[in-house]
Amino acid sequence: MAKNAPSVLIVDDEPLARSRLKALCERTGLFGDTELAGGGRDALEKIRQRPPDILLLDVDMPDLSGLKVAEFCLDLARVPEIIFTTAHSNYAVQAFRLEATDYLLKPVKESLLREAVHRAIANRARDEADGTPDIDQRLWVQDGKGVVQLVVSDIEWVEAERDYMRLYLHGRTYLLHQSMRALEGELPASLFVRVHRSIIVRRDCIAEVRREGRKLFVLLRDGTQLPVGPRYADRITAGAQVGRLGGSETVTE
Repeated sequence: MAKNAPSVLIVDDEPLARSRLKALCERTGLFGDTELAGGGRDALEKIRQRPPDILLLDVDMPDLSGLKVAEFCLDLARVPEIIFTTAHSNYAVQAFRLEATDYLLKPVKESLLREAVHRAIANRARDEADGTPDIDQRLWVQDGKGVVQLVVSDIEWVEAERDYMRLYLHGRTYLLHQSMRALEGELPASLFVRVHRSIIVRRDCIAEVRREGRKLFVLLRDGTQLPVGPRYADRITAGAQVGRLGGSETVTE
């Protein structure tokens, strides 16, 4: 077993499939604590008690689908790395919109499971790293029929658009084929803040945090108004009050 090995929860309504995945996990030697859940609702109970580092998740289950379980996980303070394991290929788009680390078809091959787990471990290590941001970091993005290189610190805000991320900067927009979660992991947390499930904003572009009734918005310096998602509201209002957003230090009604 690897040092600081991640915990895993295997979720599948078929006993044989659970047993096979458990055996595969043991054979890789990559995991620490391993738990099993016989369905979606059983998985939710176990996740509420102790969220795993990695979730091996079936999709098609009679009581509650794996997609619903993944959606629940997105509201956790520490989201598990989700690797879908399913016999159905037609859920892949929904899975990656839910920020899945990988999507493996049954019967799951050990080599592919190893690759997915190594990717999940790398994601967690990157999320937990506390280093100085690289303000000169660059991204290659689509521009017409070609690609261009952008400096990450020039990005003003990002919005999810189907299977792409649309990047806004200098009055132009560019498309990047990447999941929101993966892009969030690449953007320096000291420069960017996620305000919505589908929106990331550069902190110093925020001029004001505005409340209208029960809804919360951030107003950018160029006048753009963007919604703040319910799960991000406390983070945004607290950040504004202590001046951590880079713009206004108050929330206006």
